[in-house]
Amino acid sequence: MADDRPERPVPGTGLERCPADIDPDKAVEILRRDGGLVLEGLVDAADVARIDADLDPWVQARQPGFIGEYDDAFYGTNTTRIQGIPSKSRTFVDAILLHPTLLALADRILLPNCGDYWMSQAETIFIGPGEPAQELHRDDLNWSRAERLGIDLQISVLTALGDYDAEVGATMAIPGSHTWPLDRPIDPADASPVELEPGSALVYLGSLVHGGGHNRTVDRVRKGLYCSYLLGWLTPEEAPAMSLRAEVAATLPQRARELLGWSSVRGNPTAEGGAAAALHLWQLDEADLDRYGGSFTHR
Repeated sequence: MADDRPERPVPGTGLERCPADIDPDKAVEILRRDGGLVLEGLVDAADVARIDADLDPWVQARQPGFIGEYDDAFYGTNTTRIQGIPSKSRTFVDAILLHPTLLALADRILLPNCGDYWMSQAETIFIGPGEPAQELHRDDLNWSRAERLGIDLQISVLTALGDYDAEVGATMAIPGSHTWPLDRPIDPADASPVELEPGSALVYLGSLVHGGGHNRTVDRVRKGLYCSYLLGWLTPEEAPAMSLRAEVAATLPQRARELLGWSSVRGNPTAEGGAAAALHLWQLDEADLDRYGGSFTHR
């Protein structure tokens, strides 16, 4: 019987490109092999336009740059980052956060090591003209001790909402770098751009070496929308439960509320009985928050 698994990309040629409805098991195989892949057509054109329109007023009101008292080089002095996305765009929740392919991948990658996972962060990464290339890095560096456990901490998704070619700063990535020792030197020459059409997405493990590209244009913005799923026993990069307004949370499906911290998380997924099986994380008065709609009002 013929082996229909895709062959490993030649170094420097980029990551595997797959349809968004790829079999999740095959996608996981590619992720574990290469550290990332491209899901083409993950979000349809109409939803891309809606998300972009939803976020545009917030983007226009925000000055590029990140935290003024720190060196902005890593985050980008001409890069606009907006968080609190679930309260700003319901289409994001339905079309990206709850996308069945993404959840199927997160289930397979993360659930073996947690009771459940949640959203670590969602933000625009709109790289403006002239922005230098970002330092190559692993997203797992936020959890520097946990990343030494040798397990997958998170799975990240970068969806193109507009221009996402090499000239405008497409993400640079090094296929296979997720298997490198953490102290191995990183050579930017090993990275290649991951170009995307609007609606397509780069999906990658938190251990993959990557970084925003250099926007060499004078009049175009690289429009990327980032979203990541994190082991439930690690602290998210964003505070999604706090940024999600109660009136918005009340309209969301239960799975979205769970991913956004409006529900408790089973603490020990391997426990079959006793106290260990009863314990929950992110609880209140010994009660699972989903009994109270995650409203934090049971006090």
